[in-house]
Amino acid sequence: MKPFTILLRPQKLCMLLMILTLIFVGGATAGQFGTPKGEEGTRIFNATEHPTYSGHFRLTGQKGTLIGSMRDKAPWDHMDYAGKHLTPILGNIEIEVDERANTGQIQAQFTEGADQYRMIFDRFAAVAPYQDGGITTRVYEHGDSGNGDPLYPKTWLYLGGWGKADVFKNGQVLFKDYTAHFMVMERSRDPNTHEVRYPITRSLPGGETDPAGMEIDLWVRSSETNMQNFPTFETFIHLYWEEVTWK
Repeated sequence: MKPFTILLRPQKLCMLLMILTLIFVGGATAGQFGTPKGEEGTRIFNATEHPTYSGHFRLTGQKGTLIGSMRDKAPWDHMDYAGKHLTPILGNIEIEVDERANTGQIQAQFTEGADQYRMIFDRFAAVAPYQDGGITTRVYEHGDSGNGDPLYPKTWLYLGGWGKADVFKNGQVLFKDYTAHFMVMERSRDPNTHEVRYPITRSLPGGETDPAGMEIDLWVRSSETNMQNFPTFETFIHLYWEEVTWK
């Protein structure tokens, strides 16, 4: 028998290859692994929708900055969108939490001048549904997100937490049971000018942050208010770390 050759047009050849791929891979039957289910494959999933999600997060932040100074007297601005009153610090932040159980500890330590400070954030509780019991992941907050206050631009939280913290100065308790909030978030400050471009008039729906970078922010504040300050608290400690390492 003489050999024979089948000539196919490019369009029909592509169709034949697709059919053969489906047959040999075994993914042609609906419901089998790897088969898209409508638009499910393109939406943003909650962490708990992943079958191998552990809920355990371990991160370190380096290259820290204190907004203003621990020695500031009212009136002060500890958001400092213009980036004019930033104090580089020696120290880091360690995060080790179980997001599902809302447990764990955040410990930040830094030096300003001759004084050493340590912050322990280990009691978590939610005051809003989006905070998911006190620690949450994969959610928008601040700005015009509808979650949290508008003090900062709308940002994607890779991880966030709310609760109570203690602050120590040179080994002695300085503040106890102060309200605390940490965010592993998109980069908020311009790496060259150090300004937060907020609030601004924008034509795009995303927040005024840079998703190409990441930072860790930590806020610790008093319950007492002081209308001379921004934010309007008697005490508001604001730190951020620009170098984030996931362990």
